[in-house]
Amino acid sequence: MTSTLARGHDGLERTRYYAGQLVGPDDLTEDQRYFRERLRRHNRLLHGWGVVCGARVRAGEGPCAVVVEPGYALAPQGDEILIDREVAVDLCEEDAGGDAVGCAAPDPWCGGVRVERPLGRPLYVAVRHAECDTRPVPTWGAGCDCEEAGCEYSRTRDGFAIRLLTELPESHRDGAPAGLGQALSCPEGRPPACPACPEEPWVVLATVTLRGDAAPGIDCRTHRRQAATLAGVWGRCGAPGPKPPGLGGLRELVDRVSGGAAAPATVSMRRADGGWVRVPAHFSVARGETLEELLSREGDRVLDDPATGESITLREAYALAGVDPGRRVESVAEALAPLEGLRLRVDDLRVVRDGLSGLLDDEGLERLDRDHLGAPGAAAELPAVRLRALDPDSRLAARLGRATVGEVAAMERDVVVEAASRGLRGRARQDAVDRALAAWADARRTAGVARAWEEGAGAP
Repeated sequence: MTSTLARGHDGLERTRYYAGQLVGPDDLTEDQRYFRERLRRHNRLLHGWGVVCGARVRAGEGPCAVVVEPGYALAPQGDEILIDREVAVDLCEEDAGGDAVGCAAPDPWCGGVRVERPLGRPLYVAVRHAECDTRPVPTWGAGCDCEEAGCEYSRTRDGFAIRLLTELPESHRDGAPAGLGQALSCPEGRPPACPACPEEPWVVLATVTLRGDAAPGIDCRTHRRQAATLAGVWGRCGAPGPKPPGLGGLRELVDRVSGGAAAPATVSMRRADGGWVRVPAHFSVARGETLEELLSREGDRVLDDPATGESITLREAYALAGVDPGRRVESVAEALAPLEGLRLRVDDLRVVRDGLSGLLDDEGLERLDRDHLGAPGAAAELPAVRLRALDPDSRLAARLGRATVGEVAAMERDVVVEAASRGLRGRARQDAVDRALAAWADARRTAGVARAWEEGAGAP
């Protein structure tokens, strides 16, 4: 009886060498292909794909410039992508970063073509695996003469290519991420099917938006697919330590950079459902530094909740606490103290922040982040001139002086109208009254949002 496996024709093949065999380039290349395809299949089916570590995108010098930091990723087809150095990407250049990095020197006569990108529209910085032919050598004819026949590349180098995509790849539109709690699940009692191999080669690193003369907006969370890693997990034989939780009931957030390694310090916070979860601290603290200085360095760290599939940045966690950014800390434990016992109202926080973005101008939002670590409850303490409805150069702004949003909200409507329209007549007076009423209404809405947040009511 012939084995089914023995009759298969779709499996990988490797060369079987024997004495006296004539070995050609196809035989040796077949061996390379065998081991490469096995590794790709192993990566794709066992480890998945996405960014493993690093590869953060940050703003560069100029409104169209971003920088991709070194990192490591697995491509959708299982190839390894090693970004071994910082790469500057010009978002306003046609096919920005399209050539494989490190393959060849750019042609000095073919500079990048400048293009007009739409403002405010999401664009996607993505990376893919690429191969480069290197080390050219002379080749000789197949006959008995000694004439050179040409030139061939003798090596293939693994590289990568970074490109700005105008559309989100289909492979990144598959809904919410799967947590570790789903790793051993068997829907309807049946084992899970093997995942399909995506056709697109891209791994999205960040969503970016151009904002005119300002630095581009960068979102490294929404569409960035993060692959799990155990590289940071270690221990000592016989050393006491916390009992590891099971995959089905993980009760600690996972720091994407650390990949799930044991944290030197943790703090307990409550989920929205009332359950407790540990928040790890995989960062160091310089003695005497302020929380603002700490978050300028570590605020973009993303913490994933494997039980719910939700994520939160360290900066958002401190925004929930509403602490003084000038507060100085001496240790990691002291830095974590303001987070103890807080409720992870992540969805509420983001809804409220979206609402404030329609009431405050960009500078107001930046001041909220810089001076109050993004706490929505501090919005009423911002200068009233940071209201979108209030022209900073208007008569009303001059008469309000340094009044805060909360102080304007507490004023009688007629007082605000009088301050804006005093001495004006006709159409000019009516325009000033309309703008004053709009600014006063937005001040009251902003103060209401701040008050509701402080009272724990979430988004009003």
